[in-house]
Amino acid sequence: MIQATATTSAAPEEVFRHLAVPEAWGAWGRFPAPAKQVRNGDTTTYGVGTVKKIWPVSEQTVAYEPYTHFGYVALSGLPVRRYRSDVHLEASGSGTSIRWEAVFEPLVPGTRPVARFMLRALLSMFTRWLPAHLEHCPAGCPARRADL
Repeated sequence: MIQATATTSAAPEEVFRHLAVPEAWGAWGRFPAPAKQVRNGDTTTYGVGTVKKIWPVSEQTVAYEPYTHFGYVALSGLPVRRYRSDVHLEASGSGTSIRWEAVFEPLVPGTRPVARFMLRALLSMFTRWLPAHLEHCPAGCPARRADL
C-alpha cells in the first residue's frame, strides 16, 4: 500500500465534494485534459458506480460515504492492474485531515518498485493540489455548482 497525507482548512464536506464530482478533478488537478463524468452512479448522480474519465484513465467510484470516505478503482489507462484508491477524511480542528491510500498489482513482473514510486508521487501531488485549490476555490468551480 502507498499513502499520502495532508491537511486543509476546508471542511470535510468541501473536500468530499471535490473528490465526488468528476469535473471538479479538472479544477484542482493539473491534468492534460478536462475530467468528465461518463456514467452516473447507481443510486445517486455521483455515488457508487459513477465513472469518470481523465485522459487516458477511466475510474469508477466504489466507496461513497459523505463526508468521510471516497474510493475508486481504475478501469483502464494505468500501467498497473487492480488499482484502488481510498481517500479518508477526518475533521481536524477547523479543517480536515486527508489520508489518500492506494493498492495495485504491477502489470509487468518486476516493475513494482517503479510503479510504486510513480504512484506515490502522484498521490503526493494530489494531496498538495487538492488543499491548495480548496484554499482559493472560485465560485464557478464544478464542486460548488454540483448538487450532491
